[in-house]
Amino acid sequence: MNRIEGLFSRLDLQYKFILITTCAIIAVMSIVGYLAVEREKDILYAEVEKQGRLLGETLAIPIINDLIYERLGLVEEGGLLDNYILEIFNRKDLSLLYIAILDEDGKVISHNDITEYGKVYADPLTKKALAADSTIIQQVPGKGYETLDFGVPLSIGKKRWGTLKFGISLEKAEHEILATVKRIAILTVALLMAGFAMILLLSRRFISPITQLANTMEQARGDYLDLKVDVKGHDELAVLGERFNSMIARIKQANDELKKTHEKLVQSEKLASVGILAAGVAHEINNPLGGIFNCLQMLKQNGGDSQLREKYLDLVNEGLDKIENTVSKLLWMSRKAEHAPVDMNIKNSVDSVYAFLEYKMKKGRVAFKNAVPDDLRFIFDMHDFQQLLLNLFINAIHAMKDGGLLEVKGYKEDSRLTIEVADNGCGIESENIGRIFDPFFTTKPTGEGTGLGLWLTYEIIRNYNGEIAVESEPGRGSRFIMRFRALQLS
Repeated sequence: MNRIEGLFSRLDLQYKFILITTCAIIAVMSIVGYLAVEREKDILYAEVEKQGRLLGETLAIPIINDLIYERLGLVEEGGLLDNYILEIFNRKDLSLLYIAILDEDGKVISHNDITEYGKVYADPLTKKALAADSTIIQQVPGKGYETLDFGVPLSIGKKRWGTLKFGISLEKAEHEILATVKRIAILTVALLMAGFAMILLLSRRFISPITQLANTMEQARGDYLDLKVDVKGHDELAVLGERFNSMIARIKQANDELKKTHEKLVQSEKLASVGILAAGVAHEINNPLGGIFNCLQMLKQNGGDSQLREKYLDLVNEGLDKIENTVSKLLWMSRKAEHAPVDMNIKNSVDSVYAFLEYKMKKGRVAFKNAVPDDLRFIFDMHDFQQLLLNLFINAIHAMKDGGLLEVKGYKEDSRLTIEVADNGCGIESENIGRIFDPFFTTKPTGEGTGLGLWLTYEIIRNYNGEIAVESEPGRGSRFIMRFRALQLS
C-alpha cells in the first residue's frame, strides 16, 4: 500500500487528475451498471412470474372441469387432460420445462412426458406445493439456467382435486440480462472514451496552465527572471498567471535596486579602504615630491650647467614616475572594475597588497610574513582577490594595536585551494563570531569602521563558490580560512 502511495505521489498533477477521473468514471459506471442489471433482472423475473401465475390460474379452471368430468365418467379418463397438457406444453412462447397434474397424494395423473405417469413425487418442492392453499412459486437451480417452479392448487371451495405443477425456464430472461450487461459494458467503454477525451481537454485547459506556471516558477531563480507566463482567458487561472507575472516584475525590479545598492556598498567600502591607505599614500608621494622640490632649487641655482641640469631633470622625472605609479595604484584600487578572472600567482598578489599597507604596518609595529608557495596559482579577478585580502589585512592591523605578526599561508588540500590569514591580535568575542560577516556590524568606535569590510570579503568569496571560516580566541588572535573549489585551480 505504501509503495502504491509512493508511486501515486510522484505522478504529475495532470496524470493524477486523469487517473482519478478515469477511476471515478469506472466506479460510477460499475455501480450504475450493477444497479441497472439487478433492476432488469428483477423486472424480467417478475414478468416471468406474472406470466406463470396467469398461466396457472388460467389452466386451473378447465383442468378442474376435466377432472370433475372424469370422476363423473362423462369423459374418458386422462384423454382430454393429456391432449390439453401437450397442447399447452408445445407452445413456444412459454419456455415450459414440464407440466404435470398431481392428485392429492402427489401421484402424476397427467404429464407432458408419458414416462412420468403414475409416479409419486415426494420432493420438498412438491410437498410444499401440495400443502399450499394458493399458488406458490419457488426458484430452483436447473441445468445451466435457473427455473421458476409453480404449484397451483386445483380446488373448488374446500374441495381439493389435485395440484397443477409446471416449471418455466429463466433462460430467455438470463439471455436478456446478459444482453443488458453487454449493452452497459459497451456504453461504459463509450463513456470512458468520451470521458477520457473530455479529461484530456479539461487537463489541457486547467492542469496544463498550472503545470506551466510550476515549471516557470522552477526556472525563476537567482538572476534568471526574464520569463513570463502566457495568460489566456479571464478565469482564476488567468488571474493567477497575471499575478505571477506581476510578482516576477516586482522581484526583478527589487533585484535591480538591490544590485545597485550592493554595488554602492562595495564601492563605498573600497573608498573607505582607500581612506585607510591615505597615510601610506601620503608618505609614498611626499618622499619623491620633496626630492623634486630640491632638484628644482638646485636647477635655479645651477641651471647653466648642462650636466647638472640633465642630472636633476632625470631625478625630477624619476620622482614624478613614482608619484604617478602611486596615484595609479590608488585609482586602480578605488575604481569600479569589470569582473575579469585571470590566472594569477598568489604569492605575488599577496605581496602587492602588502605594498599598499607596508607603511601602516611598519608604523603600527606589525611584522608581515608571506608563507605562500612560489608556484601556487589560482584563477581569480585581481581586484576581487586584492580587495578581500586588503579587508582582512586592515582588520588584522586594527586588532594588533600594540604590534604583532600578520601571516598569510596558502596550500592545496583535497583538490581545493586554502588560503589562511592569521594574526595574534585581540581576537573576537565568542558572541560576535556569528555576526562578523553581517553588513554594518562592527565593534570599532564610531568613525573608525563601516562594518562592511568582512561582509564584502564574504560576498566576494561566495561569488566564487568558495567558503570562509574563522577561528578566534580573545587575547590570542584570529585565523580566517578561505577555501575554493578545484575548478578554479590552474
